[in-house]
Amino acid sequence: MGKIAASIYLSLDGVMEEPGAWHMPYWDDEMANFQRDVFYPSDALLLGRVTYEGFAAA
Repeated sequence: MGKIAASIYLSLDGVMEEPGAWHMPYWDDEMANFQRDVFYPSDALLLGRVTYEGFAAA
């Protein structure tokens, strides 16, 4: 059976929408490495529509 890993962008005050608008100024190598370690071992990703459309465009 596979594992489920959740990676959620959530600010300390509870903001969850449009993470690109508030987390990108803080993106660094440490965050990139963390995201790589979460996503690379995955066999599949479950994405919301907006996130999927962004991935599909890439």
